[in-house]
Amino acid sequence: MASGEAASGDTLSVIIPSWREGPRLLDAIGAARLALGAVEVVVAAREESAEVRDRARADGVVWVDCPEPNRGQQLALGASHASSPRLVFLHADSRLPVAAGALIHLALDASGVCGGAFRLRFDHRHPALDLLAFMSRVDLPTSFLGDQCMFCVRSAYEAAGGFRAYPLFEDVDLACRLSRVGRLVRVHESVTTSARRFLQRGPYRQLITNAVLMLAFHTGVSPRRLAQVYAPSSADRAASGAA
Repeated sequence: MASGEAASGDTLSVIIPSWREGPRLLDAIGAARLALGAVEVVVAAREESAEVRDRARADGVVWVDCPEPNRGQQLALGASHASSPRLVFLHADSRLPVAAGALIHLALDASGVCGGAFRLRFDHRHPALDLLAFMSRVDLPTSFLGDQCMFCVRSAYEAAGGFRAYPLFEDVDLACRLSRVGRLVRVHESVTTSARRFLQRGPYRQLITNAVLMLAFHTGVSPRRLAQVYAPSSADRAASGAA
């Protein structure tokens, strides 16, 4: 049973993948610390400026330079540099609710729980986005996505095999494997994430694209092949968007 690995006062490690986020990354680090409390911040970065890197390091961030903008690979590398028994995976354009750290510890302290995620809201209102936000209440493993801030116990993460180097659906893949290790739970508070990718491509068009790609993924199509279909916005999501 992969639960109870840490007392609720222990430090979390939050892993933030980033690609060309610039000052937004520094904002994300500060916001994560405010929401999570005592937390180790690990940034898995690709093509960030030396100024951003140096400022983050000066602020105590564990900085990991990654060989390519592949979010699954970046998250795996970040997790390998984290030192805490409880891991939080946060996108650079997502913001956690107040007291998120306490909510994560409370969820992971429950018997049999190995991980979970928050509900979702967007920073822009639109019927398609509202539908996605509503769907984030579902507890099926396939509904636990990266932009909802996934979290888990390290032992369960390792037992599940960790993130695979997928450029797309790395979050769904891990959630499905975690669900075979222990129970996944949904925190009833919401993470607020950027709607920029949906607004760039059109909310309904992006919603349909995501649904088709998700279906293809579950029928066995390679995530790398799907990422090519997802382009040109794959550049955006490699660091911070959601599938």
